[in-house]
Amino acid sequence: MNANISYLNKLGMADPIAGLKNDFISRQSHVSVQTTTIKKEHYLDFAEGRLRAFLPYVTEEGAVLDPKDGKEHEYATASFVKAGAVLLHSGRCPELQDTILKAMDWGSYCLGENQVPDDHADFTSHMLVLAYELLSGFADSSRVERWRCNLQRFEPELTYSQTERNFPDIRQIRNWATYAMHGEMMRYRTGLTDTTSFIDKYLPYQLTRFTPEGLYRDPNLPAAYDLAARDQLSGVLEAGYQGASAELLKILLHRGAQTMLFTQSVTGATSCGGRSNQLLWNELSFTHICEREAAYYFRHGDLLWARTFKRAAHLAYQSILRWVDDAEEFRLFKNLFPVAERVGYEFYAYHSTYSLYAAQIAVSCYMDADDSIEEVAAPCDVGGFVLHLPSFHRIYATTGPKRGGYHISLDTAAQMGQDATGFVRLHRSGIPEETALSTGIAGLDGEIPWIFYRPKQTIPAPLFPAAIGPTWRDEHGSWDRLANYGRRQHEVFHALDVEGQPLNAERLHWINELSLPESQEEDLSFSVSYIASPQPKAYPLDPNTPGANVNEVYQRAISDVLPRPGNGSAECIEEIYQIGKEGTTVTWKLHSAEAAEITAVGVIVPLLVTNGTEQSTVISEGSKVTVNYGHAKYTVWADESENGVELELLPGRMPNRNGHYQLAQWTRKDKQEITLHFSLRMEQ
Repeated sequence: MNANISYLNKLGMADPIAGLKNDFISRQSHVSVQTTTIKKEHYLDFAEGRLRAFLPYVTEEGAVLDPKDGKEHEYATASFVKAGAVLLHSGRCPELQDTILKAMDWGSYCLGENQVPDDHADFTSHMLVLAYELLSGFADSSRVERWRCNLQRFEPELTYSQTERNFPDIRQIRNWATYAMHGEMMRYRTGLTDTTSFIDKYLPYQLTRFTPEGLYRDPNLPAAYDLAARDQLSGVLEAGYQGASAELLKILLHRGAQTMLFTQSVTGATSCGGRSNQLLWNELSFTHICEREAAYYFRHGDLLWARTFKRAAHLAYQSILRWVDDAEEFRLFKNLFPVAERVGYEFYAYHSTYSLYAAQIAVSCYMDADDSIEEVAAPCDVGGFVLHLPSFHRIYATTGPKRGGYHISLDTAAQMGQDATGFVRLHRSGIPEETALSTGIAGLDGEIPWIFYRPKQTIPAPLFPAAIGPTWRDEHGSWDRLANYGRRQHEVFHALDVEGQPLNAERLHWINELSLPESQEEDLSFSVSYIASPQPKAYPLDPNTPGANVNEVYQRAISDVLPRPGNGSAECIEEIYQIGKEGTTVTWKLHSAEAAEITAVGVIVPLLVTNGTEQSTVISEGSKVTVNYGHAKYTVWADESENGVELELLPGRMPNRNGHYQLAQWTRKDKQEITLHFSLRMEQ
């Protein structure tokens, strides 16, 4: 615990990306934007649509069932109740009052009786307490008293799932605790409990999950649960928590909210990476954090940050309207596969829970939004920056309109089974996000042994993952690819050193270095180096294996196995990025390890085939390939002067959460470097 305390003491110090924020502020006033038309009532429109869609699935008792299996799951009912309560309180849906009150009866009863489906009570208390506050004026006193009794009588340590009774090492408790603490502070505010001891106990261990940039590390670094956890912890403070950890939490949450602005795509989308990604509630969580921050800064007279957050909130919400307004059926994921096929869903994701979870976030956006706050340019409007988040192994680069309005993301050590290492996102403002690539393509080889976290697909995943990135052939004829090097151990971020890094952390195969020029010219440029840190092949050894000195013998035997030089005979990979108005240009340079040889190099680029409904056409000509996708055109090409580069379209299909892709591969044998150009544009 001493190392954790030392790390906490450091967290409140200087902001590591303060210089980036200051540079943004200095250039922000030079960029004018066209104001969005988003108003707070739009959030209620979203929530009402979801609520009405589930009316046929509300039972006589008030439980909300899932359309697919006819069962109540997780926090579907509590989400329905919270969304319904805010809608009623705002003057909407009066004809649904009886149904909403009935759902409140059931939801509060289940919490009081410790019968929340799937042992998900942690998520429900903050929703039900808010509903209790808002619905009390719509029900008779005896009904309200029953609600109060149910919300008051349960014991948090025995009712919530992620508590010390199930996690003897309290440090291993993850984002679930943030929901439970939010609920407990809501109960305290409403007089349903007389203590904040639950928060006082669990909050210090959650603070060590924060990075110096103010982001939250859930196991294996999913971007979605950074957003979700920070959103819930903001709710703890908003409900009035003033315990010993409150001041540090406040610093980290405001810092993290500013940091996340620099991860936002020019499309308005939130960061990719990790489980529960490409769900619409990711953008809604981002939107809610921004609306809350906008209101906070407005109250404190900082109009610049208030208006910046207001703009970012509206852009994030605007980015999902394409899926929200689908005439066929409501989408949870950013794809057009039939909802019944559950493409992109993890095992824990149900249509009922995540549809209504999105609805309850939307009403929170409404409650915190202030339409009097104007918009000014957000970081994704201004561009001209590169953000490196070493703790998340991610790099983001964004250009403003004068430099083409591009956004790219790199995952330098992806979670295997969920993502791919490399250049995983290429967006341009005004272009559908999946046209080039919006998230990596996971493979089956060597993933973290939590296969049930893998999202569902309708076609098999490839053996090796894929992103935009290099592949190479060694002196024996074996091909390797950067995408397949990533994190393969389950990291929960509970045991940390004084710098906040995991003790006994997984040793990664590459050490990354980001280089930026002293000044940026017309184009935005940077380079990334992957330096080999080869790991010896490890074989699992049963600690109960009989025999004297068995571990010593094992280690001696392993030391006799000569390692392969470098990683697949590669000692270093250099990637040089240049982003401008005409597109993005990347040069990959590979260097052989000592006593090894790289005999061919290539670059793999996934090409969209379908998003589940809409099809693309892929045209190959010489060393150029073009994807026509609706009115969008995506072109990738090598210079014509590079005669040694050959292009091949591979026939197979591979899935990610957005659609099905095929691979294009540019290969050469005469040099150990390849340059490709990437262009996205709309055609009428």
